[in-house]
Amino acid sequence: MTREIATVNKKLALLMLFSCFTFVASSQTLPRESLRGLNGVFLYVHPVGKEVEAGGLSTQQVRKVAETLLFEAGIPVQNEPQPGNGSANLVVIIETVKNPQGVYVYEVEVSLLQEVHLARRQEPDSFPSQTWGTKAIGLTNGNRMDLIVEPLRAGIREFIKDYLSVNPKVQQKTKQ
Repeated sequence: MTREIATVNKKLALLMLFSCFTFVASSQTLPRESLRGLNGVFLYVHPVGKEVEAGGLSTQQVRKVAETLLFEAGIPVQNEPQPGNGSANLVVIIETVKNPQGVYVYEVEVSLLQEVHLARRQEPDSFPSQTWGTKAIGLTNGNRMDLIVEPLRAGIREFIKDYLSVNPKVQQKTKQ
C-alpha cells in the first residue's frame, strides 16, 4: 500500500514538474464579436485564497500581470466600469482545491462581463452577462503557486488576441 502511494505521489510530482495545464479557449465568432467597439475594460481580480498567497502568488501580482499585458497591447484599463462601454469588466478568478495527496488542482478563469439586452424583450433594461471567456485547469503543489502565472498570461493573451482581431485600430495606435 505504501509503495502504491509513493508511486502515485511520484506521478503527481512529475505532472507538476511539467506544469501540466489544459486550456479551454472560446475563440468562436460570437464571443469575439462581443468585444467589437469596446474602448477598454475595467479589470476585476477576485482575491486569491490564503493557500495561493502562502504558496507565493498574491492578488496584487495577478493584477500586475494582467494590467501589464493589457497595457503592452494598447488596451485601456479603466478605473471603473464605463456605462457607455457596456460596463465591460474583464474578470480574473483563480480557484484551488487541495487533494488528499497535498497536490492542488487550480482553475484560472478569464472572462468578460458586460451589459446586454435580450432581443425578445421590450424593456430597455440591460443586465450583466459573460460574453467571452477562457479557462485553464492544472496541478501544482502548495509551495509553487507561482506556476499559475503562465496559464493566467495565456488567458489574458487569448483575450488580447480576440480583442485586437475585432478592434484593429487599437493595434495600429500602439504601433505608431
